[in-house]
Amino acid sequence: MKILNNNNYTFNIDKFTPVECSLKVENFFNEFGFCVFENVIPQNKILQVKEEILVADKKIRDNLELYKKELKAGKSDEELLNDKNLELRESKYKNRPPKPANDIIWLKEYSNYLANEHIVEFAKKILDDHLKISQLHIKNIASQDNLSKSNIKLDDFGLPRIINGNEKTREWHTDWPHDPWAYGAGNENENIGSLRLPYPDFTFGLVMLWFLTDTDENSGGTFIVPKSHKFKDNPRVSTNISVVSPIEDEIQIKAKAGSVFVQDTRLWHSSSINLNKNQKRVAVLNRWYPWWLSVDDYAPQSRFNVVCRPLSKNDYKNLPEKLKPMLSHLCPNVKDLIQKPLLERSSKAVKSKIKQYKEL
Repeated sequence: MKILNNNNYTFNIDKFTPVECSLKVENFFNEFGFCVFENVIPQNKILQVKEEILVADKKIRDNLELYKKELKAGKSDEELLNDKNLELRESKYKNRPPKPANDIIWLKEYSNYLANEHIVEFAKKILDDHLKISQLHIKNIASQDNLSKSNIKLDDFGLPRIINGNEKTREWHTDWPHDPWAYGAGNENENIGSLRLPYPDFTFGLVMLWFLTDTDENSGGTFIVPKSHKFKDNPRVSTNISVVSPIEDEIQIKAKAGSVFVQDTRLWHSSSINLNKNQKRVAVLNRWYPWWLSVDDYAPQSRFNVVCRPLSKNDYKNLPEKLKPMLSHLCPNVKDLIQKPLLERSSKAVKSKIKQYKEL
């Protein structure tokens, strides 16, 4: 395998226009399944965005705990939605329970960078002209003072998760729609579906991790297996590898604060233990998909999964204008229309054939 380091997988957006950058990165991304865009969040804004994320993280956790507490107390959905101490939002589906508000409502400063022109241009190049962001949540990793044997527990959805470990701890997986666990395993009210193996050689989605702290082998850098998006296997179903152990060809991502790590949803990856006792790794994760991919049609009774957490009309109104088209599908009070580039494509296709019809 070609020797990879942060010099050849990192692309500085300040050096290229969005179109130039997209063209430059495309071949590398298609071959290796990932890349890093540098300087997406300006250096003079990093501290402000980082502090906002840390404050938001606590508010989001407190909101979730209060929701669980009020549910346990037996409150109805109507009572919950009218509770001024809770940030809940109605689903766009009338027969579904309310979910916690999308994390973006607490991330006003960060939202100004989410629709960065270089990022959007690249996402359109890989996926399609009409994009939607289906998941967005804070993903900070606190430092672990005492390294230990890996400990596993079941999460709220009954799925196994590693809660602590050491420098050799891994949790290899791929992301939806290439996640065989599908968020809910055998539970039809939590399972959102997944593609069956072998996967087609096609990028269905992009996972983006926005770093607000420098990340490397000591501070929670993501482990990946380059080119694994082309593998005909999956770590969560394979009988040939250990899902919790290092893999020979793995590398650990190094990136500066303000960078965005982007990967194909098929790429094998794992979070790492943060060995930097002086710093929490601060990041925001989001998943981008093309307009045609069914993201939120299943798991009808899920209240707490992070899939398509909704927005109110007022939440949507307060978003930056460039971000609105990619989040309109989350708001039940906003018409989610096919975007202009697709309308133009369709119109051009019709016009190109009108002459042939007239000649009949």
